[in-house]
Amino acid sequence: MSEAFYVNASEVRKNWSMTLDSVVHERPAFISRTHDYVAMLDSNLLIEVFKDYKYHVELDKEQDGSITAYVKELGLVENAKTKEELLSQVADSMKDYALDFYNDFNYWAKAPNRAPQIPYVLKLLVCDNERIMGDMVCRDEKN
Repeated sequence: MSEAFYVNASEVRKNWSMTLDSVVHERPAFISRTHDYVAMLDSNLLIEVFKDYKYHVELDKEQDGSITAYVKELGLVENAKTKEELLSQVADSMKDYALDFYNDFNYWAKAPNRAPQIPYVLKLLVCDNERIMGDMVCRDEKN
């Protein structure tokens, strides 16, 4: 890791407003404090960073006519009567999952089976449902 472009945390603290304006309007900031290194970036840039992370959703038609969705990256399952209702429900469920993950981040981020979900969770935290639904790659399964 190159420390050449890191700004000392004390300098950031002294110039908080200027640093924040710079992050929002110019470029990310990289901050160091003793042995800690932090990246600070605008949420729109974060969305751009995660643009290639898609949510793969398998759809299965049930015997009762309903549809079940499985979100591969998060291990979530939802069921609804119509595809439109289902995808909206899935997006809401994904947001809820991301909030739960974030609220206990220290625990989930260290779990070997959950750590790979971090970029998907962070993307969910900064995106609205419309973008989330646009990033779902649905595949219909035949029953």
